[in-house]
Amino acid sequence: MSARLFLIFILVAMICALCLPAMAAGDAAKGADLYAKKCKLCHGADGAGTPAMQKKYGAELKPLGGAAIQAKKDADLAKGVMGGKNHAALAKSLQPADVDNVVAHIRTLKK
Repeated sequence: MSARLFLIFILVAMICALCLPAMAAGDAAKGADLYAKKCKLCHGADGAGTPAMQKKYGAELKPLGGAAIQAKKDADLAKGVMGGKNHAALAKSLQPADVDNVVAHIRTLKK
């Protein structure tokens, strides 16, 4: 009987491990709303950056849908949202769930 319980425990643990990333992910639709309100002005609707920001930052402004940004882990994207250049006011206005939602939206910009 104990071997059977052990197998059930292992099965439940594996299911939880597979589901955890999906549960931790933000809501892309909510993130799109936040992005439109707080990020679009500089990053543009498609995440490539507005012409003014592209001119100001040049190659330093990476497109959010590009391979370099999309290859980052969600935690690294969240750090960028909270600690990026010119993001001080943004960081003060977002809750952790908001950041997860914005990161989920950034994932939808993948080219």
